[in-house]
Amino acid sequence: MILRKLTALMMITGFLFCGSAVQAATYHFGQLLAGNGPTNPYFADLEITDNGSGNWTFTLSALDLNTIFGSKSFIGSMAVDGMKPTTISTDIGGGVTKVNLQNGGGPTGIYDFRYDMINPKNDKLTGLESVTWHVGGLGSTALPGYNGELALHVQGIGSNGDSAWYVATSPVPEPETYAMLLIGLGLIGFMTHRKKG
Repeated sequence: MILRKLTALMMITGFLFCGSAVQAATYHFGQLLAGNGPTNPYFADLEITDNGSGNWTFTLSALDLNTIFGSKSFIGSMAVDGMKPTTISTDIGGGVTKVNLQNGGGPTGIYDFRYDMINPKNDKLTGLESVTWHVGGLGSTALPGYNGELALHVQGIGSNGDSAWYVATSPVPEPETYAMLLIGLGLIGFMTHRKKG
């Protein structure tokens, strides 16, 4: 009887924890999609947090672009294949005063819209800088996956000033994911121990 109560309590706690947790994901960029650039450099992280009620926060952080792409390189935009937000605001930082919404983007314009970081032209996200922006109007849309829904445009590559598009290479689990995994493993271990005893 005690085991059943304990099991039920842990399951309820887990469901409440999952239900109330904010969705978040971190993306590592570096897989070449199109253009003239290195094939698989790891050069940027994007953290996306779904704050609820259709409001999301994005933080894009560039690594040492100069070493990877050359001294004139910068990230100019991020193309998104998904629902376009209705509002946007920027926390000034990383050489970017305003992130703008534009239609289309990506190689051959196949993406639904993009976040531009070079408008006006002197705004640039260069190496070892980061910028944060907030969007609204996305409803309960799930966070983007890792199948090319997001692509970063790197410009000013090498001595010729080439450009290339890169997609995220792999997901990075959030701490909440590890916590739920440990709770589940602990519960299984406890139940197995009780059955043997």
